[in-house]
Amino acid sequence: MKIINSCLAALLALATVLTVPAPALGATTLVYATFKGDAQADEELWLYQSTNGGTSYSVLADTNFHGPTGVLRDPSILKYNGRYYIAYTVQSWTTNSTYFNVASSTNLTTWTNVASVPSGIANTRFTWAPEFYVEGNTVRIIASVAATTCADCFRPYVYTAQNSALSSWSGPARMWGLGTNHIDTSVVKSGSTWHAFTKDETGKYIEHWTTTANLTEGWVNRGRLWSSGYEGPSLVRLDNGGWRIYVDRYSTGGGIYTATSSDLNTWTGLTSVACPGCRHGTAIAR
Repeated sequence: MKIINSCLAALLALATVLTVPAPALGATTLVYATFKGDAQADEELWLYQSTNGGTSYSVLADTNFHGPTGVLRDPSILKYNGRYYIAYTVQSWTTNSTYFNVASSTNLTTWTNVASVPSGIANTRFTWAPEFYVEGNTVRIIASVAATTCADCFRPYVYTAQNSALSSWSGPARMWGLGTNHIDTSVVKSGSTWHAFTKDETGKYIEHWTTTANLTEGWVNRGRLWSSGYEGPSLVRLDNGGWRIYVDRYSTGGGIYTATSSDLNTWTGLTSVACPGCRHGTAIAR
């Protein structure tokens, strides 16, 4: 009897161990790449880090990297083939720019320019906010380009990497259907649908566009998001499979705001992100 009781006690103890839930995994660490403002001293690459799913950030590094022109704005960050890359605007918003730059790093703090990519558009006045978009093994950048012949004609164009070092690029390919005078276009794909989040530079609203054709055709406007006065939309996938969007509240002097969605169509309201000095930028999982 004592042996039976001992066996039962052991089995009960084992069952208790087996039914204890495993500890929850921590949120993926996110890195946010940004710049700080319109003064030239602030137009350099800053990196911030979040360990709580992207609702608040602390400084990871002031890299002091500002590229060959001395100006770095609107950085888009990518982790690819064991390296980090940024694509960025090379002049202030008041200075003509006919190309964007790409730089790389192995440690997030030391950066080297690897490409200057011309807009390829006649009479280019501005080339702004290049954003990485990766699908399968293909790396692309979407940049906003305006010509001197039109005061309000920013359009998104797609550039495609031609080698694994991201030092050679083809393009431009226009994103047909996505209306004129749009800047800061950021694209993600869910299932068979491409989703673009972009700023209507005329109305000053963030808009949501979709297509099921391909990246450069068939875009349809699905409407405005939130109130006016935000720009620089960028998205990151969350641990739960949902999405987080960041926008720059430039109209009140800057500051990053965020919202979340489970399907890219319905979004929560915007809330402020604790990220001191942050402006237009992008986040990735570290």
